[in-house]
Amino acid sequence: MPANGFEDSETWAIIAYLRSLAPQKQTVAGGDPVKGKGLFDSVGCSKCHMVNGNGGRLGPDLSRVGAARSAAYMIESIREPDKELSTLMLDPNNHYSVPLSYGTVTVVTADGERVQGVALNEDTYTIQMMTEEQSLRFFQKKEVKEVIHEHKSLMPAYSEEALGPAQLKDLIAYLETLRGTTAGESKDAR
Repeated sequence: MPANGFEDSETWAIIAYLRSLAPQKQTVAGGDPVKGKGLFDSVGCSKCHMVNGNGGRLGPDLSRVGAARSAAYMIESIREPDKELSTLMLDPNNHYSVPLSYGTVTVVTADGERVQGVALNEDTYTIQMMTEEQSLRFFQKKEVKEVIHEHKSLMPAYSEEALGPAQLKDLIAYLETLRGTTAGESKDAR
């Protein structure tokens, strides 16, 4: 294969695409994807995560998570969301993605209000963020007291008390089915 001049994001997009062509993986032993889908909604995952255009926008889009992430990675992300919080994670849904960051940002306004969320864009003079309520906010840095970046996730850690082992298996089994196909697209068409 000849050398290429792909950007890192293009290389990762190609890798994610090639992985999506792989045969369907076996789900976690004993996991029920139908029960997992119900859990995804009932424990609140869908409030922050989007799947195939439905759900929240605060966390990463999970429409292709089954093609892009291993079961072990997903389990760790659910049990300990702060552990591998990466500022260099690339969006597997976007062909020319920029690195994603889901670290917590708190803006303290001039009147002392604390606005917490995820930074969408930041430069020397401004910060644009999505708040925990999923509203977009824009701040001029010269008009705020402080911008605090924390290397922690807004996602809660789901301990075994909050999400039992059997429930976790069901949830992972559901997430593994998310490989980027839409309701009208046949898996055979790929």
